[in-house]
Amino acid sequence: MRTRLVILGVLVAGSAFATDHNNIDSGRPLRFDDAYSIAFRERAIELGLKFDTFRRSSPSYGLKAEYKVGFAKNQDIGIGFEPSYSTSDRRGDVGNVELSYFNGLRREIDNTPALAYRVDVGLPTGRGSRGADVRFRGIVTKTVGQYDRLHLNLDLTTSTQKTAGERQATAGLTVGYTKPLGYPTQFDRTLVAQFGIDQSRDTSRGWVGNVGLGIRQQMGVRSVLDFGIEADVFSSKGRNPAGLRFAVGYSVGF
Repeated sequence: MRTRLVILGVLVAGSAFATDHNNIDSGRPLRFDDAYSIAFRERAIELGLKFDTFRRSSPSYGLKAEYKVGFAKNQDIGIGFEPSYSTSDRRGDVGNVELSYFNGLRREIDNTPALAYRVDVGLPTGRGSRGADVRFRGIVTKTVGQYDRLHLNLDLTTSTQKTAGERQATAGLTVGYTKPLGYPTQFDRTLVAQFGIDQSRDTSRGWVGNVGLGIRQQMGVRSVLDFGIEADVFSSKGRNPAGLRFAVGYSVGF
């Protein structure tokens, strides 16, 4: 028991300067966030590669690179780039530039869940893009049992310029689940899972449901490797859901 307490104490003390496999960011590797920012004065680079190989006969690939800074207590800002390549037309796209702001409003205390919000602004730098997309995400994180956590993300996305056949604003809800594996003897791996529903921007489609499963593996004090798989499972109207999507990523703090 004493040894376990010492290990827990070391982990808590080190959380201020270590990249934590149990701290979840959207896209690493699934879609949801937890209610905790990166540490104050910490900087992080997060890289993710996505494979959308089963959606259609011609696969597509995407890379997301994000640089984040913990500029204040419980707050961080970031800038992301999302270049992609589609084999159907054999063309690459520099993608949109995304600016983000995260604010952790309250940490979890006793039975009171942690609260946060995140704002993302997508600038129209990609091929064929028009107007800016702004997403507001409300985040709730609550511990269940001893180490497991539930995460609720509520999204509202609006576009400054829509085209015919597109919705001006869309909504979404994602329920995430994280479970550190190996406790209480190991502290280097976290299972992540999600279920979400999103309103399609295309007016010919309705709500689309998705599920996902992934692993975050601590590689070093400041680095985490992640793997994930997602699939759409239903659509309220319109064409059939897409197939499987794979993601692999790497995060490093400094």
